[in-house]
Amino acid sequence: MIPHPVNPTVILSATPADAVSQTRPVNATTPVADATQSDTPAFILGQKYRAQIGERLANGHSMVNVAGKWLQMRMPTSFHSGELLELTLIEQSPRLKFLLQTETQTSSITTTLSSTGKLIAQLLSQPDSPAAKVVNNPSPLLPTPPVTHAEKAQLLSQLQLALVTSGLFYEAHLARWLNGTRSLQQLRQEPQGKLPVLPSTTTTGHSTATAPVAPQVTSLVQQQLHILETGTIQWRGEIWPGQNMDWDITEFRDDHQKKEPADHEVTQRAGYWQTCIRLHLPNLGKIIATLKLDPQGIRIQLDAASNEITQQLGKEQTALIDAMQSTGLTIHAIEIQQHEATQIK
Repeated sequence: MIPHPVNPTVILSATPADAVSQTRPVNATTPVADATQSDTPAFILGQKYRAQIGERLANGHSMVNVAGKWLQMRMPTSFHSGELLELTLIEQSPRLKFLLQTETQTSSITTTLSSTGKLIAQLLSQPDSPAAKVVNNPSPLLPTPPVTHAEKAQLLSQLQLALVTSGLFYEAHLARWLNGTRSLQQLRQEPQGKLPVLPSTTTTGHSTATAPVAPQVTSLVQQQLHILETGTIQWRGEIWPGQNMDWDITEFRDDHQKKEPADHEVTQRAGYWQTCIRLHLPNLGKIIATLKLDPQGIRIQLDAASNEITQQLGKEQTALIDAMQSTGLTIHAIEIQQHEATQIK
């Protein structure tokens, strides 16, 4: 038998409407004698049922329709005819007993927000826009298109720096600063480190005044919440003057890693990462490059605007694979295809 729960729940005993038996009032924790399972439909232990309250009887009980079967129950006075309920069967034998969550009892529980919670609520109440979900780089990463090997390497490091100093990971960087693995100068390169000092939160009596939130912080928090929700970082900017690039980085979790294998062996599968670059090159037109990274290697998919460009890319794919493998990367597969016109905006 399942022990009686504490508030805010009520245990309800059920008697079939056609049963002839003497009834007596019950309270939230003392069920009355009721019908056995043989007198009722085959209710399932632990199953939730939608129910509706019918008319109130002279003995103080109410008629309640549970899964098409009319039962008599002593309902709390706050419930009225016509109301819909959700009941959970917690005992089948020798009597049916249902668990009811009551609004009147839960309303007595007072919930308060901390100052941090109030700040987050204030930020979430701000209007959200598509631009608030994207990291926009204010200036080109390189002054001119990269030609030499050193310039290409510089572009890679600048892309990495653009993400690291975007402010999206500021709290993690604060923890590293406290541990002595990140410098104060590095923190000041991020947007939060460049903000003016705002008045601190003050407390007067029982009221707390929250300091105003800078617009830059609002946008950053919205971006961070978007990343937590979708697992995707979106970066937009110029990699050199006149050359725009859209860059998405997404982490995909493998659902199988949450389940124990049948042979009880520990699995190391941890999903995969996908990075997608969209840009319009002078000679190749619109290009989408999608790279999927998992423990087995990298899968590359190149989408071009025309069949002529896909053929040109196909001739150069061996050189691309060799260049990537020379850096220690394992190329698992490469696919080149013509993309739909709607894939790039």
